[in-house]
Amino acid sequence: GNQPQEPNYVTVKGTVVEINEKRGRVISLEILGEGGGDPITVPITPKMQFAVEGKGDDGFLRERAVVSGTGTLTNNLLFVKSWTVHLGVTARRLPSGVKKADKSIGQSVNSYFVQGPVKSRQKDKAYEDYETLTLTIPALKGQPVYIDKGASVTVRITDASAVEKGAPVEMYQQPGRGGRLQTIGLKVLLEEPLKAEEYFAKEEEKKKKKKR
Repeated sequence: GNQPQEPNYVTVKGTVVEINEKRGRVISLEILGEGGGDPITVPITPKMQFAVEGKGDDGFLRERAVVSGTGTLTNNLLFVKSWTVHLGVTARRLPSGVKKADKSIGQSVNSYFVQGPVKSRQKDKAYEDYETLTLTIPALKGQPVYIDKGASVTVRITDASAVEKGAPVEMYQQPGRGGRLQTIGLKVLLEEPLKAEEYFAKEEEKKKKKKR
């Protein structure tokens, strides 16, 4: 019948025990699965869905960052409470736009998903205790998106150099040829929250080093 397909992958939790680099680039991670046994080597390939995820502060919601979030439309104003900030090379390739959010239980029918680069961040004129982001999304026609009170920020970095030794991971594996499990995705979780100020200061340092 036309049943929706179950995702045919399994999630395996583990820990990063070794980071293998070549010419300053992370080429693979050694991961010890929570079931024990020998660590497995997971190559970080462009094909793989890869992200380093951590909690951030709202300093990450800044000009030129690529952000996404699901918000509720109230009096024609969109308030977003949980934001994801996408950093790293692949962030630029994310499609920009706004669409009605996928229906989920307990979610308002007025929920909209937005994603795109931040053009500017400003205090709102109408509601002075709110800040808004203007996103480069044509459909919004320059209408700002509100950073809701108590907003949470998840930082997703698609650059393997952000991985830390000892970090917990989730591997997404599916049976490959001969029944061997193949890792199709990897999410590394940062235990310490990221501070925007420190993160961007480090990025500036890296840029300076590259220029030398």
